[in-house]
Amino acid sequence: MTLTLYLVFILTVFIVMITPGPSVMVAVVHGMRYGWQRVIWVGLGDISANFLQMIAAVAGLGLILQTSAYAFFVIKAAGVLYLLWLGIKLLRSKAAFGVGAQAQAAPRPWHWHYRQGFIVAGTSPKAILFYGALFPQFLSPDLPLAPQFALLALTCALIDFAIILAYGWVADQGGSKLSQSGLGAWINKISGGMMLGAAGLMASLQR
Repeated sequence: MTLTLYLVFILTVFIVMITPGPSVMVAVVHGMRYGWQRVIWVGLGDISANFLQMIAAVAGLGLILQTSAYAFFVIKAAGVLYLLWLGIKLLRSKAAFGVGAQAQAAPRPWHWHYRQGFIVAGTSPKAILFYGALFPQFLSPDLPLAPQFALLALTCALIDFAIILAYGWVADQGGSKLSQSGLGAWINKISGGMMLGAAGLMASLQR
């Protein structure tokens, strides 16, 4: 792989991943409610799922999802239902969270944030199709495939993690301002609405 081709790959991945999707919505919600440091675990859960999806795409699961409407529907439905559950739970919650109110928030263990990031990313069948379509365009059959795949996978993970963390940090600052302005009680409603919006985004995915 030439340097020029690699730079094109980086630009392509960045443009795709900077666009808000379900995983970004989760990062924003966690940033607003718990602070950007907790979004680190969300991001780690997200890229862990992504690594598995990259391996699955290369192993041929992407082809299965492209040809099986049932498999695509089952994976997508699981993700949509999970996001709907989170959104409704947030909308019904009476506690106000955010940087200014974190002292009153029940602490959450790191694996809770990690799990949410992993499930939301892992139940997006579009990711497998994306990696399955993207990687072959940048892999040279004349060179060993394993090192090339490792480079592309690591690059994707780093870009994705940085974007997730950036969104979480921005949401953290916004949540702090909401709390300080006396509008912190609306954070749950905003967060719940974003989760429902993320569910809608995932439901709208087409094969």
